[in-house]
Amino acid sequence: MQRAYLDWAAGAPIHPAAREAIERVLSLGVGNPSSIHAEGRAARALLEEARARVAALVGCLPAEVVFTSSGSEANALGVLGSDTGRIAIGSIEHASARLAAKVAGERGAIVDELPCLPDGRYDLDAACRLLAPAGEGNGGGAGAAGRVGLLAVQLANNETGALQPVEQLSSLARDAGAELHVDAVQAAGKLDLAPAWARARTLALSAHKLGGVAGAGALCVRRGTALSPRVPGHQERGVRGGTHALAAIAAFGAVAEVASREREARVRRLADLGGRLESIVRMTDGRATINASSAPRVPGIVSATFPGADGETLLVALDLAGVAAAHGAACSTGAMEPSHVLLAMGLSPELAKATIRFSLGPDTGDDELSLLERVLPGALKAARLG
Repeated sequence: MQRAYLDWAAGAPIHPAAREAIERVLSLGVGNPSSIHAEGRAARALLEEARARVAALVGCLPAEVVFTSSGSEANALGVLGSDTGRIAIGSIEHASARLAAKVAGERGAIVDELPCLPDGRYDLDAACRLLAPAGEGNGGGAGAAGRVGLLAVQLANNETGALQPVEQLSSLARDAGAELHVDAVQAAGKLDLAPAWARARTLALSAHKLGGVAGAGALCVRRGTALSPRVPGHQERGVRGGTHALAAIAAFGAVAEVASREREARVRRLADLGGRLESIVRMTDGRATINASSAPRVPGIVSATFPGADGETLLVALDLAGVAAAHGAACSTGAMEPSHVLLAMGLSPELAKATIRFSLGPDTGDDELSLLERVLPGALKAARLG
């Protein structure tokens, strides 16, 4: 049976370069990068090669790359490691960042939420009020109870693809004396990350979104920044302890290098594919809407709302017909609850539940979109019965 994998935002298929890197690590047979013997030094060389490749993807120094187990851990370290008394977190952030902020709040930090507009981008006027320098705040502004110490925002939203105004937000944060954490997980390989990194104190990445394997992520930490470790240990300069998952990290480095080299070609391909997918959605269902369609978006993510359809039934029908898609973020798919992102954008719970996220990759085939075009009408019919 033909299959169409349209859930790249949850996890990209393993890239051949990642497999090759893993085999290279396995060929060592043994070796802990923290050991000083010959086997350990060979493992350390592969570790540092991967670190340099990830750094090149971001535009930071290799010494500024801290390897983690995932993008979620990187977000948690970036948010919780700051030890600030007041955090501003975006309303549409990935669950890992929002849950980290919640934990910080339970530990005594003041947590403010930055709202977004209906187009899926953060409200700069609200950010200006929220980040007002101490003494100038009004209502919920920073002057009411000390200044905001950390602002945590995405570069690209993981559900709608909406690009956030990081440049403007970083300027507001700088003027308020706040540091900036950027979740670049969905932007990596599609955008030049150097401008965001130039404005950030920390920046989170994930390997398996790029075609690596789950088990590796990274937090880029600006030189001179002090972070409290979430996992104590001597590895990663004391910022993140634990024996390195060398095979996953080496694969991360390999796909980071490929993403850097092929980014422009990938973006062109994803833009073409995304345009075709949106046309399929609109031609199939005249009532369907594309969320964040009026905002600049990262290519390859299409969030489509089908009024009157049950999203869970639609997903199952698509899957049975050979199409893999998602209800929202992969971390919350099992719950089938209304997306907090869509609710923050102003959609009703009913419309949020009628929304499907399609996400594409550079290797998505034209035949996969043709399959979607053939099966979507029937899947929608099944999702609207009753």
